[in-house]
Amino acid sequence: MYRASMYDKHDTSMEKFVKLFNNSLSYPNLKIEPITEETFIDDGNIVDEKTKQSIGFDWEYRDRYFSNGVFSFDTLGQYERKIIKPSIKLSLQCDSTETAVAVAWHEDWRLEDIVKLNLATDSKDQLGKVRYTKHFKIYFYENIAELKKMLNRAFEQKQFNKNSF
Repeated sequence: MYRASMYDKHDTSMEKFVKLFNNSLSYPNLKIEPITEETFIDDGNIVDEKTKQSIGFDWEYRDRYFSNGVFSFDTLGQYERKIIKPSIKLSLQCDSTETAVAVAWHEDWRLEDIVKLNLATDSKDQLGKVRYTKHFKIYFYENIAELKKMLNRAFEQKQFNKNSF
């Protein structure tokens, strides 16, 4: 992790979200199975128990520019190092208040140009590759059923892109 200082917050915010998602009565066929040991590949899978399909996801805790479900920009970024991992289909980016997630599909990011930027890390600035997309949607924790409905549609239609929104 490039910001090791955020590792604990990453884990605790994801645990809270997984519990909320899995305990929701809507779409009981959908479950999140987080990784149990760090692989540096993904953060787990979203499983459709009805069809036995699953997709990998990446979880991020955003401590800047995303609070109370309000994202400060009209495009959402993702690191190229995550986009190129074939197991990851979906990015879930939690806001700093842990009340909403910005959701985007890696398939949509793959259609965008790569931008090289100086990225802030815990130790130093680092030149990194990022892609941005306008194709993302914010889902609030208080209505987790909306996110689960979208994911169910994605599994049913096998469309792991903006068309599932």
